[in-house]
Amino acid sequence: MITKLLYDENELLELASSGNEQAFATLFHAYKKKLYGYLFRLTESNEITEDIIQEIFLKLWKDKSELVNIVQFDAYLFRMAKNQAINAFKNVARQTMLYAEYFDTQDIEVNSTDNMIQFDETQKLLKQIIENLPPQQKLIFKLSREQYLKHDEIAEMLNLSPSTVKNHIIQALNTIKHKLKYQAAMYIFYMFWIMLKK
Repeated sequence: MITKLLYDENELLELASSGNEQAFATLFHAYKKKLYGYLFRLTESNEITEDIIQEIFLKLWKDKSELVNIVQFDAYLFRMAKNQAINAFKNVARQTMLYAEYFDTQDIEVNSTDNMIQFDETQKLLKQIIENLPPQQKLIFKLSREQYLKHDEIAEMLNLSPSTVKNHIIQALNTIKHKLKYQAAMYIFYMFWIMLKK
């Protein structure tokens, strides 16, 4: 039975390497769930897991002529998955550090985040950090960064002094910066953990 399965898989690889889409789709469906389970345990993210699986199979299809040369397809796939997961954590860590640097250098008087590059995972993290700010700090930060109100306008609206508004924004920026840097360090830790994991 095992020999039959290996033969079938080798035959599918040979067919797929010559451009047979049905054979390639069969390989995809045979391994998608296994890869998903493995990658989700590593990344704990549905989105990252789905992206990695898509990248793996796009790369395999792009280099389809090489499929026939793969001896142990399952081992090859999981090695690709592990390497892609490491790269994903590297990219998210880099993106998170860029956000942290942005907040580190941002002028507290500048109330637009339009120039920030939008990265999916990091953007979600940023929104989560902002949502977890103390209520008044969050309100003031959102009025400044999302509604583009000046400090004086926020102060008048909330019946606060402009210096209180300024302090809330400084504290919010510091919290965001520190949490982003911490998360970037955690992504790097996960990346090394995956590299050491057998």
